[in-house]
Amino acid sequence: MIRFSCFWSLAVAALVLTGHGIAADTIVSVGGRSIQVPALANYERVDGRDPKIDQMRDDLLGGTNRYVARFEPVSGSPDSDQGRELTIQVMKSIESREIGERTFMEVRDQMRREFKTALDGMMAKLGPQVQASGKKAGETLGVDMALSASDMAVLGIFDDSDSSLGFTMAMKVNAKVGGEASEQRMVTAGMTMPVNGRLLYLYAVADFDDESDRKWAEHTVAVWRDAIVAANPRVQGPSASLFDWNSVGRSALIGGAIGGLVGLVSWLTKKKKSS
Repeated sequence: MIRFSCFWSLAVAALVLTGHGIAADTIVSVGGRSIQVPALANYERVDGRDPKIDQMRDDLLGGTNRYVARFEPVSGSPDSDQGRELTIQVMKSIESREIGERTFMEVRDQMRREFKTALDGMMAKLGPQVQASGKKAGETLGVDMALSASDMAVLGIFDDSDSSLGFTMAMKVNAKVGGEASEQRMVTAGMTMPVNGRLLYLYAVADFDDESDRKWAEHTVAVWRDAIVAANPRVQGPSASLFDWNSVGRSALIGGAIGGLVGLVSWLTKKKKSS
């Protein structure tokens, strides 16, 4: 059941977007459902420009998730030299499943518990996945690539409502692309949320030099969530009892970790191309 007035939804979206410096940007398809995605001011959509970079990112996700859209700061903007980007992912196995606000609310507590217990096991699996995916992604780009991640930690849950769950994680990333190598601590603020009957993972990724980077990531992904919710229909969805949710929170963590990795790889790849 969909509960909304077209006029009211558009009016609320306009108020939210104007108040937070956001403009309507694009419509994406998730499981056959159209979803409107506003973009932050000074950010532009960049997926689709370079097929090899897009393929490299999908390779790194290891088949669990897929990228829906990716946004980077406009060149010369304040965020353009701080390793920041915004992405949307979906979990492939449930991309077409009807998941609304009612559905999400029923499993929110289970997802929260999974975030806190899945990290150790995820790290054991993520290491080999990162190495194998890095090699495959390097072959796609035609370069030698080596990746590793360490010191991963969930820093906390910063948003906990009936219709969204926000978490922050950090890790140290080592990447080598061709002759370019870099080590950087990254912070990712993730937001798991139902939108128009589909479950989305939003991520704001940044270099983690001090606490202000964490605050930027959490604030930014929350503002983006509000804009996306305001721009789309509200769907209640079926009962969550019809689906096994054990892997949903784990997939959100993996997607956030990979997001930090690919952000650094993309930066090194651009640097290599420009040299």
